[in-house]
Amino acid sequence: MSFSATELINNFDMYFDGSDMSNASLYLCIDTAVGDSGAQRIIAAMRAKELWSADAAKTVPAEHKPMYAEQMQFIGYVSGKVDGQAFHAAAYDHEKFPYNAARWQEWKNHIAATY
Repeated sequence: MSFSATELINNFDMYFDGSDMSNASLYLCIDTAVGDSGAQRIIAAMRAKELWSADAAKTVPAEHKPMYAEQMQFIGYVSGKVDGQAFHAAAYDHEKFPYNAARWQEWKNHIAATY
């Protein structure tokens, strides 16, 4: 199953690293099957590889999602599985929070190798 940019925004909890600007506009898209505990395990593994800051992850509030869907340019996404459940990592671009292509590649490499 493939997802559009808007489906990822509207149908998943979107976790992001608000402290490390090299992760700007990069999101973990987590559904209820993976849940927050699964998201935190994925984030911990990313921290171990220095792909996520030590600060607590943030999530996009539901009331902000329409603005995200309208203003962000979709770059792409990759999928992985944790405990047999799918999750996704997505890259978008925004003029105030430009994504870093090199960091996005590191995320994709990590997910492919780990999940």
